[in-house]
Amino acid sequence: MWAGDVDWQTVGRLREALFDGLEVAGKTSVHLDVRAVTSIGRGGAALLIGANHRASAVGRRLLIVDSHGPVTSALAALHILRDFNVTQLIASGQDRGSQ
Repeated sequence: MWAGDVDWQTVGRLREALFDGLEVAGKTSVHLDVRAVTSIGRGGAALLIGANHRASAVGRRLLIVDSHGPVTSALAALHILRDFNVTQLIASGQDRGSQ
């Protein structure tokens, strides 16, 4: 689970966690729980766009877990929310990647 601000200071750690999650053998998806994120900057949004493209390129899925918070709002404001898989819950038994 990611919490707090996703800004220039934290985006590097998030990038590392996401991209590491995309390389785990046998996983079909990477789940990123952002329900505790309080704000997301341009760098964070750009990272999510890149991670989503990278996931598609390697035949995986980036699943963002959010309850209509700042991440969902930022993606909607950029008119790209429809390009992402966003859910409010992770069903038990689903693949778990970065959280």
